[in-house]
Amino acid sequence: MSIEKKLRLTASSDEELKILSFLCQDAILSSEEYFFDNKLNLFIATFSRYCWEKEETAHNKNLNYRVVSGIQIKNVEKITYKNFKSNIPFLNLLAVSYNKNKITLNFSMSVEVILCCEKLDVVLEDIDIPWPTKLKPEHK
Repeated sequence: MSIEKKLRLTASSDEELKILSFLCQDAILSSEEYFFDNKLNLFIATFSRYCWEKEETAHNKNLNYRVVSGIQIKNVEKITYKNFKSNIPFLNLLAVSYNKNKITLNFSMSVEVILCCEKLDVVLEDIDIPWPTKLKPEHK
């Protein structure tokens, strides 16, 4: 019996954030799974993350994995939204980027959550262990 290790990574540079972005690609979250605490300057989100890191090690190519993960983004001074509609039940995270003191969470349907922060301080952590799924994200 193998013991699954939970992923926990931090990003304090653009290069490190690119790695987190790759790991978060195709994560699915609902509008109820994120929170911004303006007193603590902290943005938190939980989501079902596709385990891209298991692609090369999978013994069964028809078996894929997802895991519940959380992301913390510290030093957030302000949050803005682009193309966000409250009636969208789920969002599909495509990428996380950093440019000119702004972290942008890019979702499908051109939705963006823009976090203004002077310093890059991000933590990605698996909350549970991965579970198998036959579904794999497709990119066209």
